[in-house]
Order: sequence, then C-alpha cells, then structure tokens
Amino acid sequence: HRSSADFAIMQHQSQLLQLHSDGTYFSHPLLDLLPENPPRGAGFEIRLYHCDPDRAADKAERAGGMVLQPPTDKPHGLRECYILCPDGYTWVPSLANKN
Repeated sequence: HRSSADFAIMQHQSQLLQLHSDGTYFSHPLLDLLPENPPRGAGFEIRLYHCDPDRAADKAERAGGMVLQPPTDKPHGLRECYILCPDGYTWVPSLANKN
C-alpha cells in the first residue's frame, strides 16, 4: 500500500498490516521497555484493524497478559490498546472511533 523509511502499510486479503521503526514512537510507553541490544520483539508492532480493543484488553488481562496501554480513543480516529505478548511483541487491536 504505502511505505517510507520509517513505516510500511501492507494488505493481506482483508487484513491491513502496518510496520513502524522505533523513531516513529513519540512519548510511547513501549520505548521504556526496549533493551539496548537485540534480540527483542519491540519494534515489531502487530496491528489488528477491525479488532475490538476493549474485548482484546479484557481477554489479555484475564489470561495474565500485560496491557501496556488500555483502550484509548486516539486523535487519528482509532480506538486502540497496546498488549505485550510473552515473546515481547506488541499487539495493537483497533476499531474506528465512534465519536
């Protein structure tokens, strides 16, 4: 779909995938968790569009997962949350804001 030196947007069937470099995170809670040297899962953010962030965060918490950021309405028009999996990858389920 779209790319630059800092991010790429791709599509597989009906699922959109977005890849970000570390430099695109401004004042993001994930930055404080990054180790100085790889290997690490951070920096590979898995965005799940059309996936309810409230349900995903609830399910992650009930399973003992780490919700880095609870479901939040963002200025860019999405409601999203950030969930860290045991492998260190960040999952970002999101839906369009209802507002």
